[in-house]
Amino acid sequence: MKPALTINPLDGSIRLTGAPLALGQGTAREDVMAALEPMFRASNDFGSGYEWLSFHEATLGGQPCVFTLGFRLGKLEDAQFSVTLAGAGMEEGWPTRQAIEQELAFMREALSAQLGVKLGKQDACFRWGRVWSTFDPKGFQASTGLRYEAGV
Repeated sequence: MKPALTINPLDGSIRLTGAPLALGQGTAREDVMAALEPMFRASNDFGSGYEWLSFHEATLGGQPCVFTLGFRLGKLEDAQFSVTLAGAGMEEGWPTRQAIEQELAFMREALSAQLGVKLGKQDACFRWGRVWSTFDPKGFQASTGLRYEAGV
């Protein structure tokens, strides 16, 4: 069974069922890789102190989920999430606008339930950072994620 991904509304920590580590602001890249190595898919190192690690084989709200963790100087700062909904419409290998809107509606509902807030088209702000789920017109895709704010 694939581990379920949840976000704690009190501190923004990300948990995966059965994983030995809660991911949060400043979690070291090495610790994440040690805990989640079987789920690791790819790395995108920009050579500027920023690196994104992609993971698969999780679920969010009961749906298959891919998540990407953003590190600055080896410390966790951001996370992005995407789910695959059954029957999502595709055109030439890319999700249709309707499929994107369905993913956004699903993510807003799932994250609202986890975080105890009404997540809409605006960011939900917490003392530890912010969460969003919006349409990215430049990338023509759903954009769902969280960012830990500095100084928390």
